[in-house]
Order: sequence, then structure tokens, then C-alpha cells
Amino acid sequence: MDNQITKKNYLKYILAIALPVSIQSLFQSSLSVIDQIMVGSLGETSISAVGLGGKYPSVFFFTLASISVGAAILISQFRGKSDKINVSKAFTLCIKWGLMLTSIFFIVAFFFSTSIMSIYTFDSSVISIGSQYLKILTIGFFPGFLTIMLSTLLRNTGKAKQPMVASIVSVIINTLLNYILIFGHLGLPALGVAGAAIATTITRFIEFFVVLFFFIVHQAKDEYKINFKIRSEFAFMKTAFLIILPLFLSEFLWSVGENVYSIIYGHIGTSEMAAMTLITPVVMLSIGLFFGIYQSTSILVGNQLGKKDYDMAYFLGKKSMKIGLVGTTIIGLFVISFSKLYPQLFLVSDSTKQTTTLLLIAFAVVLWIKVSNMVLGGILKSGGKTKYVFYMDLLGTWFIGVPLGLIASSVFRFPIVLVYLIIAFEELVRLIIGLKLFKSKIWIQSI
Repeated sequence: MDNQITKKNYLKYILAIALPVSIQSLFQSSLSVIDQIMVGSLGETSISAVGLGGKYPSVFFFTLASISVGAAILISQFRGKSDKINVSKAFTLCIKWGLMLTSIFFIVAFFFSTSIMSIYTFDSSVISIGSQYLKILTIGFFPGFLTIMLSTLLRNTGKAKQPMVASIVSVIINTLLNYILIFGHLGLPALGVAGAAIATTITRFIEFFVVLFFFIVHQAKDEYKINFKIRSEFAFMKTAFLIILPLFLSEFLWSVGENVYSIIYGHIGTSEMAAMTLITPVVMLSIGLFFGIYQSTSILVGNQLGKKDYDMAYFLGKKSMKIGLVGTTIIGLFVISFSKLYPQLFLVSDSTKQTTTLLLIAFAVVLWIKVSNMVLGGILKSGGKTKYVFYMDLLGTWFIGVPLGLIASSVFRFPIVLVYLIIAFEELVRLIIGLKLFKSKIWIQSI
């Protein structure tokens, strides 16, 4: 479809990928919303346990997503060149690397879940409930990673609707399982937080099998059919490694940094951490709404770079950022307007509800910066300039965000809303750097 893209019809090509991906992302994010709403009736300790218990899996999924991003960069450019052999090499190589990393993450979380939870909080009740929640979630790591990889391939081959269908199915099933397992219906015992974890894990397996079905069906007639027996020579692996390594380090260090932020919030107090946990679904839904723009930009810009149509690649990048800016302004206002109503869904104290409202407003204020950074990152990555994204994330998270957060919370003991805004300053710094890199066009290259 990208063969006919022009400066007049670009929007329909962006939306053709962006809308299904955004819908899929919204449904995936709604899994956590459903968990939070249902677990929210169990009290602040359970809410905090689910929030903190899900932090390590977030490190896993964000880090392993870097492998799929690397695969997408390679596949989009090779498809732009009509290079079928290297499309297979890129996909199979990334699958192998990802499964090895998944094994490491699984072993650490499954056998040391209590130790991991102890890093986030001193509350023994939260540690006990959260460690059980975490251990169950780790079982879904393997199907979760494979779903990400298969969905990436389907999107890059013009089949963005199929992963969306799989996500819709998974959300429906997860909702039903949550209702049954958390509260105890159909003759089953009420399992509480553990029930939420079991429901999520079962759902990950079901989603994987649905996506696998679509993959098998389309592989039978796809001109870019994946050959799993093909081997990658050293030169190819080196090229892929140099692109994926900065992505891996970037996502890993960024997600670990996000976990450090959670540790900072968790040590402010259980009530404050409960408020941060409550806004997480809104954050994920809001950013997930624009994940499609990020994906479509990366794919389409990558295709144009592969064809060496550099002018169109720059044009698409610029237009995508404008779409993101307008969209985040609208969503930000929507979040602010419902910031007082949302906390009323949960069985928490009035002070926690008030803190949740203020955090939602703070998030809405910085949403446009977060999404702009996401889209910019996709553009820079599409040209293989992943090391620049790594440097930006390293600087923002570890040289600005983490130090400022620790000083604001531990030294000055600011309230959590102010700490959140101070930490968000690093996003603004990364945006300024990212815009300069984009305008310099240093990212424009064919792999």
C-alpha cells in the first residue's frame, strides 16, 4: 500500500495502520483497567500490591518490546527494498534472541518474587500479596513475547487488523475470568488478587493462540513468507545487533528507571502509591491511544527510507508529530474534565481520591510531551539511529529524572504530585534534544 503514498493522501495510509494498532493498544491497556477496577473493591493494600507486582512484568514487556521494534525496523526497510530473504532473517533472529531473554526474566521473577517486591515497599502485606501476583504473571511471559513478535510481523505486512481482533477477544475473556476468579463465581472460590493474576495469564495464552492462527493463515499466501530454517550470516547478525542493542539497553534502562520512580512513590506512602497505581490505567489508555501513530510512523517512514525516498520520510515524520500534538491536547482536556469522577470508582480513602485527581491533572499537562517523545523515538529508530534514542533515554531517566525524584522525595519531602511533575521535567529535556535531531535529518539513511 505504501507504493502509492503521496503528500496529499498520506493521512489515510497513516490511519490505516494507526487505527487498528491504537484500538489493539487500548484493549491491551484495558486489561489493567479491568484489573484495577475489580481489585479496587478489595482496598488500598490490594491496589498497591497489584500496582507494584506489575512493575517487574512492565520491565520485561518494555525491554522485550525493543526486540520487536528492532525487527520492525529491519523488516520495514527490507520490505521497502523487496528483500524477502532478509525479512525472514530479521524475524527469526529476533525471535531467537527474544526467547533467550524471556527465559532469564522468567527465572528471576518466578524464583525471587518476594525479594523483588521487597525492593518496592516496606509494607509486609503488600509484599506478600504482590509476590504471589508477580509469580503467577511470569507464566505468561513466553506467550506474551511471542504475541508481540507475531503482531509486529502482521502489522509490517499490512495486516494490522488481525492483532486488534486478538486483543478484543482477550479483553472479553479477561473480564469474564476476572469476575469469576477474583470474586468467586460459578462455584469457584474467591481468589482476590491471585485471581486477577490467573485471569491475566490465561488471557495471554489465548491471545497468543489467536494471533498464531492469523499468522499461520496469512503465511500460506504471503509473498514474504517466513522461512524459519534460514540462517543469518555473521555480517547480518552484526548489523541487527548494532541496531537492537541500543534499543534493548534503552528500553531496559528506561523501564528500570520507571521502576525506580515507583520505588520513590512507594516509599512516600502506601496511600500515595495506591493513587499512582490508580492513574496507571488512565496513563496506559491515553498513551496507548497514540501508540498507533508511533507504529504507523515507524513502518511507513522505514519503508520510504528503504526506497531512499528521503523527502517523503521526513514529510511523514513531521506530519505524524503534528497529529500527535493535536490529539494529546484533546485527550489531555478530556482527562482533566473527568479527573474528579474517576477516583470514585474505587473503594479508597478520600485523601487517596484527592491525590488521584491531582495526579491525573498533572499527567494531562505533560501528556503531549510524552507522546511527542514516543513518536520522535519511532522516527529516529526507523533510520537505524537507535543509539541516539539510547543516549536520550539514558540522559533523561538516569541523569535528570531519577536524581531529581530522589532529591524531591527524600531531601525536600515534597508531596507526590509535585515529585511527579519534577520527574516529568526529564521528558521535556528529551523532547528538545529529539526535535533537534529530527530537524538535523541525521537519522535519514537506508540500512
